[in-house]
Amino acid sequence: MKKVDFRKIQVQDIEGKNVTVDISKELGNSIYKNTPDLGELDLAQSIYKDGEVEIDKTQAEIIRKYLDAGGFLAFVKKSVFEILDSIINAK
Repeated sequence: MKKVDFRKIQVQDIEGKNVTVDISKELGNSIYKNTPDLGELDLAQSIYKDGEVEIDKTQAEIIRKYLDAGGFLAFVKKSVFEILDSIINAK
């Protein structure tokens, strides 16, 4: 498990400069509005309300799925996928 603060995601702008973006509300809403699963609903609410949450491998895979399907921009997905992949592939 790893703490991820979705209010402080580091991305690179077009010039390669690091910029912090808050995706907590957008990601929480995306999961909340599209999930049929009660566990995912709870995860969505935690991301939306708290911003910083403990993520395990299963949750990282769920978040990755919704980022892919939720219309998030590539530069945001790239940064978040790196974080999620480090959780998914941790030994």
